[in-house]
Amino acid sequence: MNKHQAKGYLLEVVLSKLIEVNGYEVITEENIGNTDEFKRYGRNGLKVKGRGGYHQFDTLGTFRVTPPFIYPLRLFVEAKFYSPDRRVGIEKVRMGVGILDDINTNYSTVNMTLAELFLARYNYHYAIFSTSGFSDDAQRYAIAHKIHLIDLSGSEYKYITDAIEKIVDILMLDTNDIEKNSFETFKRSFSYLIHSEEIDGWKYKQALECIDNALLEKLILSLRDNIKGKYIFLATINSVNMIPLFADEAFNKLLNSNPHQNISIHFNQENSNEWVIVPIDNNGNEIRNLSARFTLPELFSKYMKDDLKKAMDMKEKIFSKIVFIAYLDKRNPTLCTLTFNKSTTLLNPW
Repeated sequence: MNKHQAKGYLLEVVLSKLIEVNGYEVITEENIGNTDEFKRYGRNGLKVKGRGGYHQFDTLGTFRVTPPFIYPLRLFVEAKFYSPDRRVGIEKVRMGVGILDDINTNYSTVNMTLAELFLARYNYHYAIFSTSGFSDDAQRYAIAHKIHLIDLSGSEYKYITDAIEKIVDILMLDTNDIEKNSFETFKRSFSYLIHSEEIDGWKYKQALECIDNALLEKLILSLRDNIKGKYIFLATINSVNMIPLFADEAFNKLLNSNPHQNISIHFNQENSNEWVIVPIDNNGNEIRNLSARFTLPELFSKYMKDDLKKAMDMKEKIFSKIVFIAYLDKRNPTLCTLTFNKSTTLLNPW
């Protein structure tokens, strides 16, 4: 396994933690139950059953809330951690399309048994996260086939990607390749430390003992502390795209007090690909110390940079209402809406 792959796998662990707020529960060997839907392979791997075969995955999760008229939702999370000048290409999107097609057609009612009648069915989706963006062909193909592309090249994710880069560089200090079983053992401990809020106890100590490197331990625990109280809300807009709203605990508390907010939307002057959502108080003033950020696929950005009027039109049409379901208190699902206010946005240029 090379460094790019190792970084991608660790990034998937961190992302699965950040999107927990959406009710996303990662599927593991401990919670799959007794079913032929999944097959174990190797020491720590899982495969999910498709129509034509089983498909290996690293991060697959189920959402706890199911909207009416559709099957419960599952999401594959794949993270690509390439060098800044290498974008994710169309071949990765094609792979996602093929996997979804095989798994989502893995049901037949011909000669159906009673057990199959009551078999749980799921609607699978696929999201590719990239630290270096996506090629134009990949973006167009993804839009056509409903694959979600999420760009992590924005400044809000830099401390996460920097930390993972340092961790892998130390883990693979004297080599460009690491044995898969050794990495899986490390990844298991890394995942426990990232997901657990424990700061003592035998599992915590066991994870640290398994890592057995003081500098790695320090970096991992620092990363855990830095993402504590950080969230990625997976939101829908009036488009085929899903947008990831990166927010902190203060924004989460604001939504907890009132999940329906009026907002302004601005370009980040320091990074024109990044957008900033700013809540508006009851007096019509922006609350600038509270914000959420997101980065659009580059195709959208190119379209809007050509014409500022297009950018405002897009805000009105596509971002008029941003909607997501979140477990703000970690117990109960809450429907959240962010409603775009054009007049306040125009009165407060950045």
